[in-house]
Amino acid sequence: MKKLSAVVFSLVLFAGVSFAARGDNSGYQSSYSGKTQKSYSSSSKKSSYKSGSAEHGNFGVGYSKTTIAFGNAFGINDLELDQIAARYWINDTIGIDAQLGFSSGDVNSSVLFGAKVIGKFIQVNKLDIYWMAGLAFGSYDPKIGGVNSLSIFRITGGVGAEYYIIPCLSVLTELGIRYDSASANGNSNSQFGIFADWLPQAGVRFYF
Repeated sequence: MKKLSAVVFSLVLFAGVSFAARGDNSGYQSSYSGKTQKSYSSSSKKSSYKSGSAEHGNFGVGYSKTTIAFGNAFGINDLELDQIAARYWINDTIGIDAQLGFSSGDVNSSVLFGAKVIGKFIQVNKLDIYWMAGLAFGSYDPKIGGVNSLSIFRITGGVGAEYYIIPCLSVLTELGIRYDSASANGNSNSQFGIFADWLPQAGVRFYF
């Protein structure tokens, strides 16, 4: 309890010093000439216009998870795959998000790569709402008799929300439509429908 109190007190003290420093800096700037004040005002206006990626960093890495259902076409279990994810904001509104997952073992092996374009259209405090459109492709080898490696293809479109828990860490949720296709040995299975991803499917991003 004492340690927790000390941590809380330290954070409050740090915040107070930070705000005081900002206040002193503002006063210091205002003591300059009119020309300097005008330049400072213009800079403040420009920085306040920045949002989302400009405040939190342009590049983020994190984790996501995906599931691909094969139905009864191949007589095998669905694929669940952990993925490394990366998100890069080209500017304040347009970005690219990519995921890569793979596994290899005696029971099965798989690899899946996906990428999508995302674009913010609503920004409210710590929350960004964006549209998205993407593709994914890969393969899955169940390593059981009579089933060769499956080819996997996915198309995704919809909207997502990114909430910043702290300035450098965000959690995601996404909703939209998805088309999955898998084929092997002359058989194929396809599914089309609505999806809703939250943790851990959509995952988290840590920004630099």
